[in-house]
Amino acid sequence: MRVGASNFSECELAGTCAEYARLVEDIKRSYGFDFVSLGLTAFIGAPLKWVYSAGATGERHRRIVLAPGHGIGGITIKAGKPMMFTDIDEEIDPREYSSYPIVFAEDLRSFCALPLTRKGRVVAVLLTAFRSVSDHHQEVYRDLILNLDGSLLGMDVVSTDFMDFESIAAEKRVDTQRNPIFVRSDLSRVIAAQEDERKRISRELHDGIAQELLTVSFSLKLLEGHVDQAGAEVLASANNNIGRILDELHNISVELRPSTLDHLGFMAALHSQASVYEKTYGTEIVFEGSLSRSRFDQALETQAYRICQEAILNACKYSEADKIYVTLEDSDGWLHVSVIDHGCGFDTERPVIKGSGCGLSGMRERASIIGAMLTMESGPNGTKVTLVSPMNIVEGKEVDA
Repeated sequence: MRVGASNFSECELAGTCAEYARLVEDIKRSYGFDFVSLGLTAFIGAPLKWVYSAGATGERHRRIVLAPGHGIGGITIKAGKPMMFTDIDEEIDPREYSSYPIVFAEDLRSFCALPLTRKGRVVAVLLTAFRSVSDHHQEVYRDLILNLDGSLLGMDVVSTDFMDFESIAAEKRVDTQRNPIFVRSDLSRVIAAQEDERKRISRELHDGIAQELLTVSFSLKLLEGHVDQAGAEVLASANNNIGRILDELHNISVELRPSTLDHLGFMAALHSQASVYEKTYGTEIVFEGSLSRSRFDQALETQAYRICQEAILNACKYSEADKIYVTLEDSDGWLHVSVIDHGCGFDTERPVIKGSGCGLSGMRERASIIGAMLTMESGPNGTKVTLVSPMNIVEGKEVDA
């Protein structure tokens, strides 16, 4: 079954598709490559895994997870351009070898990586390689490209505008600055402390102040039979004000830390918060897709909820859109969430500061904490915020690359 936002079916992502497995074996045999691998991404923006391989020396390569901009597959996915090195010792700075884990895993000396696209978006990478160096290799890669004739397994093959080492290094530097994939434990502790404080204040508002106001409201109701008409009007007005304050306290309490997040999980809390925003801003919030489970790791639930909360709030306040679409899917061990509006858009590189001005940077920091990738695309036709996160969070450790 193909999930809504997924690039491939669960069967294909699991490595059990016979057609894909046969393809890499045929390419290896037909061209004499030492190693051939087809790397797949579960979602647009998700890491790449070398799922189908022929000529592998072991299982080590299957454990490599390449975020966009990292490793051969990740760089190819991020840039959308092919990469070819016929002698890595001559063409790549040795200090950069560690940035290409598949080179170490399979002792590759010459390779060609081709992006595979659907509707203009890179969803997979075909890697063909030799463990030796020869002047003949470039000719073999060219024959492969010619025979593929721009198509592979229903995907378009990108085989022009090859990257050189300098452009690859520049791409990696920019990506490392913008999208660090490590979990920053110090920042994690700060935000965890903030969440604990939010939870404490939310509980005090609900269990303390709100309950006291309910007691006052009940006492006022007892007086209704002992006052004249003018007094009854004053009591009714007072009770109305208390009711309004209780509603406001409830909204503040939910904003700080919804109890549904702790008791029912991420999706239930997001629905609850969306309902509040609909009533407050009049914008319809439409949920699409589904999740295979109701609960996730607590750190993932908290940070994913906060990121989505901020994205939805920003869309409600600033997009001028009548509808906001929230899509949720999980596949291949990754959670994929998108918040989309068809409003006025904004400059993601130099946004106009509104409110505290901390929203976008806070979202990026929260994504970094759980080793997730956060992308923001915006223009005249609207805005799309996408979160792609591993579902198994190990705080303080790097995501495998």
